[in-house]
Amino acid sequence: MAAIQMQQIVVPPGTIDLGVGQPSTDLLPTDFIRRAFDDSFTRRDILQYGAEWGDGQYRMALANFLTAAYGCPVHAEQLFASNGNSQAIDMVSAVLGNPGDVVFVEDPTYFLSLRIFTDRGLQVVSVRTDHEGLIVADLAEKLDRIHRSAQRAAFVYTIPAFHNPTTVSMSEQRRQALVALCAQHQLPLVADEVYHLLDVSSPAEHAHHPTPNPLSAFIDQGPVLSLGTFSKILAPGLRLGWMHGSNELLERFAASGLIVSGGGLNPVAGYAATSAMTSGWLDQHLLTLRTTYARRIAMVSAILHEQLGSFISFDQPMGGYFFWLRLPDHIDGAAVRAVCQQHHVDVRHGALFSPADGSGFSNFLRISFAFYEDDQLAEGVHRLCTAVRAA
Repeated sequence: MAAIQMQQIVVPPGTIDLGVGQPSTDLLPTDFIRRAFDDSFTRRDILQYGAEWGDGQYRMALANFLTAAYGCPVHAEQLFASNGNSQAIDMVSAVLGNPGDVVFVEDPTYFLSLRIFTDRGLQVVSVRTDHEGLIVADLAEKLDRIHRSAQRAAFVYTIPAFHNPTTVSMSEQRRQALVALCAQHQLPLVADEVYHLLDVSSPAEHAHHPTPNPLSAFIDQGPVLSLGTFSKILAPGLRLGWMHGSNELLERFAASGLIVSGGGLNPVAGYAATSAMTSGWLDQHLLTLRTTYARRIAMVSAILHEQLGSFISFDQPMGGYFFWLRLPDHIDGAAVRAVCQQHHVDVRHGALFSPADGSGFSNFLRISFAFYEDDQLAEGVHRLCTAVRAA
């Protein structure tokens, strides 16, 4: 009889999988969450179907938390509860798109979003990126081409802060230009901002290179929908997140069949998150995450520089979960990954993240510093370096 799988990610014994993009178990705040759920059950009504937009106390607490964390005002009436970002992306695809519509995505992008789009029958069109993020001029050109072909554009999907996989944060100038273009065409701009709160820069670094305002700050300037999740800042198993946008845009989600039938999403976890936010536990935990990830980034960077020198190149991550490693142009990342697996370490091949043919990223690898504690992470990176030299 086959074993019943208990978790999404199953890593073969003896292997260190640097491709896994989720927090390590030691970073899951079990005590905080247990106390938060204990507090939740002072309200019996949370076991009923939830309010369509999400529990009111959750939305108010979230508005206060995001206002402080983002440094710009967020209002409770502009927030909508989700079951985490994957469900939110699927819901966006269903509500804002129709089969055959076009969704514009960055090249490269979060590869698992591509499956969600295609499952909903959307046609993916890639937009080029550079060191400042999505190239707005390229989007404008492709949007014009779509309009001339009489196709319908459903929305733009972007990861503006600590991008997965490139680690780039979109510049403020690009953000303004992107919002303006989408406002001009009344084209929804869906911002996957799950890493925005995981800025690990020191005060001195932040003074010289501040993280731009989230696209959440632009919802009054265009059809912007910002997606966030507690998966990256509390625990993935809560399956809880939010959408931040105009009332007009969010009303479309409230009127969807999913919400009309089942009510608001995940009220029990929402009230637990409310307790974590209002008690200050979440602020403490975010500080722990930033400190831990800053240490891991420094460690991984030092090992890569020491063992591989100029053979690979990468931008030092200033937040998020990932390193985006560039091998020499003539090196095939798929072949390197095969050698890595022989050395009992795994990575993700750069071509996986391209909605185009992937050839432009065949010499890239993505690794995560989030999933393993320091000792295992260091061992995994040492194995990676050995495998790269062997390849």
